[in-house]
Amino acid sequence: MSRIIGFDPITHPDDHILILGSMPSVESLKQSFYYANKTNRFWKMLEVIFDQEADTIEQRLLLLEQNQIALWDVCHSCLRKTSADADIRDVMPNDIEQLLKEHDSIQKVICNGKTSAAFMKKFYKDIPIVVCPSTSAANARYSLNDLVEIYGKELKDHE
Repeated sequence: MSRIIGFDPITHPDDHILILGSMPSVESLKQSFYYANKTNRFWKMLEVIFDQEADTIEQRLLLLEQNQIALWDVCHSCLRKTSADADIRDVMPNDIEQLLKEHDSIQKVICNGKTSAAFMKKFYKDIPIVVCPSTSAANARYSLNDLVEIYGKELKDHE
């Protein structure tokens, strides 16, 4: 099993929110972009919340920028056999503290799922976080409408 390395953060000068995943999926790593697996509801959810199309990478980047959202993962690198968060081992975290220092306009850190929240609590227990349900299709307990409602409250809160 080889070490996998995640992506650089997507940030903008006036971001107010940072959304943190755990580690990009196998499909995301293959496509070199966040939440690239078509079954993940992350982009669909943001499209509904902000009433903005986000089918292409360019549209997705624009959606994040226009809505002052930064995007990253808690894990810089790890060992993992599949895309499952349960398979993540030997984590080296990203420097979330440094990112927040460099982007002091960020007022809220949202964790996309329990795994990213658990890693935040392990590595950065002093950084306040909001835990939202995972947008992964594996988290079938929450419908797209549920995710839109839950994330919508957190994302629209800063406007």
